[in-house]
Amino acid sequence: MKPAIDKKLDKFIEKEIISELLKEFENVNSANDLHNFFSKFFTDYEKHLIFRRIAAMKLINQNKRYTEIKKILNVSANTISKTKDILEGRGYSINPNRKRKYSGLTKLKKTIKRRGFGYKGTSGILDPFA
Repeated sequence: MKPAIDKKLDKFIEKEIISELLKEFENVNSANDLHNFFSKFFTDYEKHLIFRRIAAMKLINQNKRYTEIKKILNVSANTISKTKDILEGRGYSINPNRKRKYSGLTKLKKTIKRRGFGYKGTSGILDPFA
C-alpha cells in the first residue's frame, strides 16, 4: 500500500485548501501571528527545518561559502545545494551542472568496470615473454 503522502488530493479539495491557507496567511501581521500560523500547521521539528532552510537562503544570498553555512546552521551540503537550486529557480529538480562526488568505493567500481581487474592467472608474472 502506498504511503498517504504519495496519494494525490482531489483537485477541488486542493483548491479549497489553498484558498483557506491564503485566508489564514492574510491574517499574519506580526511575528506573534506568524508564530501562531506556523504552530497551527507544522510540528516544532518541521518549523525548525523551515527556519533553517530560510536561514540558509539568507546566507547563500550573502555569498557565504558552504563550509561557513554548514558550521553556522549545522546543515548538510546537500541541504545547502538544494536550497541554492530553489533560489536559482530549479526547485528540487536535478542540477545538470552539479559536480557529482563519489565515494572511493564507487570510484573503484567504475575503474574496475572501465579497465577490468579480472584475474589473469600467474603466467604473466612467471613468463617474461608473456
